[in-house]
Amino acid sequence: AALARSPRGSRMSLDELDALDLERQPGAALGVLERFVALNEDAASSTNYSSQTADPLGGVVALLGSAGSDSGLLLVVLKTLKILSRKYDNRVRLGSLVCDDLVSLLSASEDGALAVAAEAANVVLNICYEKENVTRIMAAGGVTPLLKLLARPQADLQANAAGAIQSICFQRDGRSAVREEGAIPALMPLLSSDSLRVQTRAVGAIHNLSSEAEAIRIIRRLRGIAPLVALLRAPSAAVCGSAAGALQNLSREQQSRQEIHQLGAVMPLVDLLLGDDVQTQVCAAGALLNVLGPALGPEEGQNPKRVALKKLLALGLTAGLLHSSMRGAPG
Repeated sequence: AALARSPRGSRMSLDELDALDLERQPGAALGVLERFVALNEDAASSTNYSSQTADPLGGVVALLGSAGSDSGLLLVVLKTLKILSRKYDNRVRLGSLVCDDLVSLLSASEDGALAVAAEAANVVLNICYEKENVTRIMAAGGVTPLLKLLARPQADLQANAAGAIQSICFQRDGRSAVREEGAIPALMPLLSSDSLRVQTRAVGAIHNLSSEAEAIRIIRRLRGIAPLVALLRAPSAAVCGSAAGALQNLSREQQSRQEIHQLGAVMPLVDLLLGDDVQTQVCAAGALLNVLGPALGPEEGQNPKRVALKKLLALGLTAGLLHSSMRGAPG
């Protein structure tokens, strides 16, 4: 009969790591971490993630600082940190311990170190869910190497770097810093990537950046509206939702709003409004209100045309939700 794994198993392996003499037993440390990663890399089945208990971090952090150029050990250490940083308590504690080392690994330019840089970007993505860690990564100079990774031809590198940038851009200070370092022109070519994962992360970063007025102007001047409109037809709810969210933000500016309308965004936005992804529906409704609303007159008072548009959008949202619930009902 199959045996259920103990939720304490992954924690016990990290306790075992802390008990090792890391300088004299690097092979044993590698074995401990490889077992931990094998058990927990898939978040859906990870016993470590399901426990949400804070983990011992000392041994892993020590290995990150002492691994040197051992790319095999560094990869497993970084995968372990990626797993550990899924949990809030671990993210908070890791920030002050690993940011400088992570940025150093992001900056490695040799081809042999690129896999390490990709894994380091994954850890940055996770720890930057916390505002304080965004500040630490920026202070350590982490934005520039991430932007350089976007220009690499490897899709995994591009996706991981774009994901880290998206995470940094969730915070206001992060958005400003990333924009000032030239993130928007670096991200734009990735919107047409053949990799869905790259597209998803790149358009997510653009969505976050587009909440600032200066970013809106930059996106428009770089002719970024057309690829965003094209992504409204992408075969991915995540891509469509981020594209609709970016267009919702862009449509607050008159020049962008006119271009969005001229590029034929209204009908694909209506289709998304009637879809079955709630966040995408909300973004599509906001974009439609911004694009169509100004032509219906001022918003002051009870403008009957604007009131009618809002009612239509609300009905569209309701119809989409009903359609989704009916599709999910048993036959």
